Amino acid sequence: MSTILVPVDFSEETPEVIECAAMLARRNRSDLVLMHVSSGGRDAASGVVSEDEAGEAADKLDRLERYLRAEGFQVSTAVRAGEPAREIVEFGGNIHADCIIMGRHDHGAGTTAAKSPVTSCVENTARCTVVSVP
Repeated sequence: MSTILVPVDFSEETPEVIECAAMLARRNRSDLVLMHVSSGGRDAASGVVSEDEAGEAADKLDRLERYLRAEGFQVSTAVRAGEPAREIVEFGGNIHADCIIMGRHDHGAGTTAAKSPVTSCVENTARCTVVSVP
Protein backbone atom coordinates (compact mmCIF):
# COMPACT_ATOMS: atom_id res chain seq x y z
CA MET A 1 0.00 0.00 0.00
CA SER A 2 1.73 3.16 -1.12
CA THR A 3 -0.89 5.95 -1.03
CA ILE A 4 -3.67 6.62 1.47
CA LEU A 5 -6.23 9.33 0.67
CA VAL A 6 -7.70 11.06 3.72
CA PRO A 7 -10.69 13.32 2.99
CA VAL A 8 -11.34 15.60 5.97
CA ASP A 9 -14.22 17.90 6.81
CA PHE A 10 -12.59 19.46 9.90
CA SER A 11 -15.35 18.07 12.14
CA GLU A 12 -14.87 16.58 15.59
CA GLU A 13 -14.15 13.24 13.86
CA THR A 14 -11.10 14.60 12.04
CA PRO A 15 -8.53 13.81 14.78
CA GLU A 16 -9.70 10.17 14.88
CA VAL A 17 -9.57 9.92 11.09
CA ILE A 18 -6.04 11.38 11.04
CA GLU A 19 -4.84 9.02 13.78
CA CYS A 20 -6.31 5.98 12.01
CA ALA A 21 -4.68 7.03 8.74
CA ALA A 22 -1.35 7.64 10.48
CA MET A 23 -1.44 4.22 12.12
CA LEU A 24 -2.13 2.48 8.80
CA ALA A 25 0.44 4.61 6.96
CA ARG A 26 3.12 3.86 9.54
CA ARG A 27 2.40 0.13 9.39
CA ASN A 28 2.54 0.08 5.57
CA ARG A 29 5.08 2.88 4.98
CA SER A 30 2.47 4.71 2.92
CA ASP A 31 2.26 8.32 1.80
CA LEU A 32 -0.72 10.33 3.00
CA VAL A 33 -2.78 12.67 0.84
CA LEU A 34 -5.11 14.94 2.81
CA MET A 35 -8.00 16.51 0.93
CA HIS A 36 -10.95 18.75 1.66
CA VAL A 37 -13.97 19.09 -0.60
CA SER A 38 -16.09 22.23 -0.56
CA SER A 39 -19.67 21.35 -1.43
CA GLY A 40 -21.15 24.82 -1.12
CA GLY A 41 -20.92 28.12 -2.90
CA ARG A 42 -22.06 29.27 -6.29
CA ASP A 43 -18.89 28.12 -8.05
CA ALA A 44 -18.83 24.58 -6.62
CA ALA A 45 -20.49 23.09 -9.70
CA SER A 46 -17.65 24.39 -11.85
CA GLY A 47 -15.02 22.92 -9.52
CA VAL A 48 -13.88 26.34 -8.31
CA VAL A 49 -13.53 27.07 -4.60
CA SER A 50 -13.93 30.66 -3.40
CA GLU A 51 -10.63 32.27 -2.48
CA ASP A 52 -11.64 32.70 1.18
CA GLU A 53 -12.85 29.12 1.56
CA ALA A 54 -9.84 27.70 -0.26
CA GLY A 55 -7.52 29.73 1.95
CA GLU A 56 -9.22 28.61 5.16
CA ALA A 57 -9.21 24.94 4.09
CA ALA A 58 -5.59 25.21 2.95
CA ASP A 59 -4.59 26.68 6.34
CA LYS A 60 -6.30 23.85 8.22
CA LEU A 61 -4.78 21.24 5.92
CA ASP A 62 -1.39 22.89 6.35
CA ARG A 63 -1.61 22.48 10.14
CA LEU A 64 -2.51 18.80 9.74
CA GLU A 65 0.29 18.35 7.19
CA ARG A 66 2.88 19.92 9.53
CA TYR A 67 1.75 17.67 12.38
CA LEU A 68 2.03 14.52 10.23
CA ARG A 69 5.39 15.56 8.73
CA ALA A 70 6.73 16.09 12.26
CA GLU A 71 5.67 12.50 12.95
CA GLY A 72 7.76 11.35 9.97
CA PHE A 73 5.12 10.95 7.24
CA GLN A 74 5.26 11.98 3.59
CA VAL A 75 2.16 14.17 3.16
CA SER A 76 0.53 16.22 0.42
CA THR A 77 -2.75 18.15 0.38
CA ALA A 78 -5.53 19.12 -2.02
CA VAL A 79 -8.62 21.33 -1.89
CA ARG A 80 -11.40 20.53 -4.37
CA ALA A 81 -14.93 21.83 -4.98
CA GLY A 82 -18.03 19.95 -6.00
CA GLU A 83 -20.09 17.01 -4.87
CA PRO A 84 -17.96 15.45 -2.11
CA ALA A 85 -18.37 11.74 -2.89
CA ARG A 86 -17.72 12.23 -6.59
CA GLU A 87 -14.67 14.43 -5.93
CA ILE A 88 -13.22 11.96 -3.41
CA VAL A 89 -13.64 8.97 -5.72
CA GLU A 90 -12.32 10.85 -8.77
CA PHE A 91 -9.32 12.27 -6.94
CA GLY A 92 -8.58 8.89 -5.35
CA GLY A 93 -8.50 7.35 -8.82
CA ASN A 94 -6.31 10.15 -10.19
CA ILE A 95 -3.69 9.64 -7.49
CA HIS A 96 -4.00 5.84 -7.59
CA ALA A 97 -4.94 5.68 -3.90
CA ASP A 98 -4.68 2.21 -2.41
CA CYS A 99 -7.02 3.12 0.45
CA ILE A 100 -9.39 5.93 1.45
CA ILE A 101 -9.84 6.62 5.16
CA MET A 102 -12.70 8.95 6.02
CA GLY A 103 -15.20 9.85 8.71
CA ARG A 104 -18.38 7.85 8.90
CA HIS A 105 -20.84 10.70 9.50
CA ASP A 106 -21.90 13.96 7.91
CA HIS A 107 -21.76 16.94 10.20
CA GLY A 108 -24.40 19.16 8.69
CA ALA A 109 -27.78 20.18 10.06
CA GLY A 110 -29.27 16.69 9.73
CA THR A 111 -26.56 14.76 11.57
CA THR A 112 -27.64 11.30 12.71
CA ALA A 113 -25.91 8.17 13.93
CA ALA A 114 -26.33 6.57 10.51
CA LYS A 115 -23.52 6.40 7.99
CA SER A 116 -23.43 9.49 5.80
CA PRO A 117 -24.53 9.35 2.17
CA VAL A 118 -21.07 10.61 1.19
CA THR A 119 -19.33 7.75 2.97
CA SER A 120 -21.77 5.19 1.59
CA CYS A 121 -21.33 6.48 -1.96
CA VAL A 122 -17.52 6.45 -1.68
CA GLU A 123 -17.62 2.89 -0.29
CA ASN A 124 -19.82 1.79 -3.20
CA THR A 125 -17.94 3.49 -6.03
CA ALA A 126 -14.26 3.73 -5.11
CA ARG A 127 -11.92 1.23 -6.74
CA CYS A 128 -9.89 0.79 -3.58
CA THR A 129 -10.48 -0.14 0.03
CA VAL A 130 -12.50 2.41 1.99
CA VAL A 131 -12.21 2.56 5.78
CA SER A 132 -14.86 4.61 7.61
CA VAL A 133 -13.88 5.82 11.05
CA PRO A 134 -16.73 6.09 13.59
